[in-house]
Amino acid sequence: MPIYEYICKDCQKHFEILTTSPGNLGIVKCPECASLDVKKAVSATHFQMGSGRPSIPSGALSGCSSRSGFS
Repeated sequence: MPIYEYICKDCQKHFEILTTSPGNLGIVKCPECASLDVKKAVSATHFQMGSGRPSIPSGALSGCSSRSGFS
């Protein structure tokens, strides 16, 4: 399930909304002050930083290893 992060422009509260789908958000309001003046924040899950190498273990790309018992 997607988690969306927001910042209230009135009280500066950071909050998250868990939803079943992006089109299922409806009206988003601040849980602290009930303001509708909120903006979507960029969370760490929206981008990846790195050296360009794959983020999965190197052995996972080549299939079964010789020590796995499968051939």
